[in-house]
Amino acid sequence: MKTQLTRKILGSCILFSGIHSLVFAAETEKTVQFSSLKVSSAQKQTPEQKALAKPGAYSAIGEINNLSSVEQALRSTPGTYTQMDASQPGVGVNIRGLSGFGRVNMMIDGVTQTMYSTSPSQYAHGGQPYNQFNSMIDPNFIVQIDISRGQQDGENSINALAGSANFKTIGIDDVLFSNHRWGIRSKAARGTNGLGYNGMVAIAGKQPIFNHDGYIGAMFAISGHNIESSYKNGAGFNSHEFATTKDFNQKPHSELAKISFKPNDSHEIELSGRFYNNKFNRRTIESQDYYAKYRYTPLNDLFDSEILLSRSQASQKFAGDSLMSLRNGHAKNISNALVAKNTSRFNYHQLDMALTLGTKLMSIDYNREVTAPSSDPWQSQNMIEYNVFAPQGKNDISSLFSQIKFEYDIYTLALNLNYTDYHIKGYKPACDPKAACFPEGAMNVNRHEKAWEPGALFSAQIIPEFEPFISYAHTTRAPNPQEIFFANEGGASMNPFLRSEKADTFQIGFNSYRPDLIVAGDSLRLKALWYHTKVKNYISSDSYFVCKGGKRCKNDGTLTTDDYGDMEYDGNIYLYTNSLDPVTMRGYELQVNYDADVFYTTLSYSNERTSQPTSLAMGDFGQSPASELPKYYATIDAGVRLFDDRSLELGTIIQITGKSRKASPEGLDYDTGAIPMVEQEKIPTVINAYANYQMNKNVSLKFAIHNLMNKNYSNALDRSNSAPDMYEQGQNKQTARGRSFLFGGEIRF
Repeated sequence: MKTQLTRKILGSCILFSGIHSLVFAAETEKTVQFSSLKVSSAQKQTPEQKALAKPGAYSAIGEINNLSSVEQALRSTPGTYTQMDASQPGVGVNIRGLSGFGRVNMMIDGVTQTMYSTSPSQYAHGGQPYNQFNSMIDPNFIVQIDISRGQQDGENSINALAGSANFKTIGIDDVLFSNHRWGIRSKAARGTNGLGYNGMVAIAGKQPIFNHDGYIGAMFAISGHNIESSYKNGAGFNSHEFATTKDFNQKPHSELAKISFKPNDSHEIELSGRFYNNKFNRRTIESQDYYAKYRYTPLNDLFDSEILLSRSQASQKFAGDSLMSLRNGHAKNISNALVAKNTSRFNYHQLDMALTLGTKLMSIDYNREVTAPSSDPWQSQNMIEYNVFAPQGKNDISSLFSQIKFEYDIYTLALNLNYTDYHIKGYKPACDPKAACFPEGAMNVNRHEKAWEPGALFSAQIIPEFEPFISYAHTTRAPNPQEIFFANEGGASMNPFLRSEKADTFQIGFNSYRPDLIVAGDSLRLKALWYHTKVKNYISSDSYFVCKGGKRCKNDGTLTTDDYGDMEYDGNIYLYTNSLDPVTMRGYELQVNYDADVFYTTLSYSNERTSQPTSLAMGDFGQSPASELPKYYATIDAGVRLFDDRSLELGTIIQITGKSRKASPEGLDYDTGAIPMVEQEKIPTVINAYANYQMNKNVSLKFAIHNLMNKNYSNALDRSNSAPDMYEQGQNKQTARGRSFLFGGEIRF
């Protein structure tokens, strides 16, 4: 496969080299003709406002300046949430009730994140580690988050069932003031109630070259945190009683380096390296991302090209007996990727057209090293083979993506077609002869699937106050090695025939923009939409026994006493399978932004419904957690800007959460053979307050109070809520942090 991947990369590079060679011929043989240009009256839009103006289910989060956490910012975005887990230091994005690699494409600077994070937990069922896909990123480096839900979005929608979230990190121009050749930007914050302190320093420089036609620039940033191991909830109880241990104290540190070279307006090269290191909860975590990006933008409408070559590495080393029955655990994953694309623009009379063609290649490898505490070789091998820790396997994804966009008068039609080829590889050991396994012998699995993914989005700019859009997207995601090679019963619990999930999503909505609504100079922006998604072949795990006659029977509550008495194999086989019934998700989302300079407010509201089943491996083996969203949730961020220069900003964030369900802390219901979703205690309205003071262009001060009213509650989608000792949840077991104060500041020059 390395040879095949090398050939694909070389082929893509040769293709784009050929395209670039054609440009010069095109430039010398004909006069350059430019497409018509649409000019917007809004010249200083924020990322949030730009996303509100874009047709489709798009959202964006700009730089977080109110001392909110990344999780809080994501949960304040329509259709978007996070998978909270106190034992995991990363960020797990949830879109419309789906999360994990393949369901949500999490990226950092366009590089897909693939880390499967495993965390020891004394609170889990049987003391099993907790697992979920996470993105290890330092919050101090984030300057923007772009979110796409339910529509085709070029390379971002490859192997992304529900959508994508791209975390953009600080760059050279985020450090430098305009027309400055060098600069320093630093920030620091400290919080009470276990939040600890953190700081970041970035230095950058940019030097004009070639008679100021181009430049060369570089930036280096370093960030560190010291986060305490515990906190108090609203009733004053310490989290060591219900969610954390002394091993939760952490001091993560990160480094980020970028080099940019732009000799002229046609060529630009960027190199980047990002490093994350942490010792947390009896494991050492290391994560690195590297990428090289090349952009080619000549004065020719036929060519707007970009190539991104990346490599990601993640490592987790586990201390002592943190993995219960195993020792010296070391989980690793490596991901190599290539994205190459070009956009050509044409026009015919009043019709503007843009054609985008591209390819995305990914090779993801999961490996582990582990030993068993036994001197008996046979027993030692069984302890390793019959264990769910860090399943091994490879996932090779080759894809082509395309879009042709037509713009005529007020109408825009974008037609998309993607092609994806999956290869999931790994080793399945031989099964116990009594386990009713097929194939019974050992085998090297090579699961291969292909998929065509069409999509379309139509929009019309009828009037600024009403710009409707409608879209359809067919998306797929390949099974992950963690599902195919799950091994609680060794090869007997592996499913080499697991199929890809397929989703069909319809969306209809509209954008609205109204300047000078109440006072001169104000603006109102709005996005409202409804969506409906049907997922076929939904993947979840079930429990199976081997009944009389060597037949596997599903533990779904229908087994009789005789069935249990005639078992021919004493193992309980947890197997990931495809659901026969489609899973339906639907809902509506609303985001409103009003800005009158002296006063501003943003409202986001989501109302979601889902029919997805629970996964049994979540309960007994700590696999990816339940991801069902609250029935509804809303956030209101409102404030005022004072003084003539609007340098003082006072605001409040109000979070409203409807009925929420969690996986039952009691685990499996033997009458139904499922882990039931039970209603969580009512979540109160939570209020945060903040103040920002821009003393001058170089110095700013920040202050915030989280959970102002010191409410005692548990967050929705917090894994701690489903721990076994939460079956009786009183004041002493509410998992949300109580009132906390934060102070911060930023210096830039």
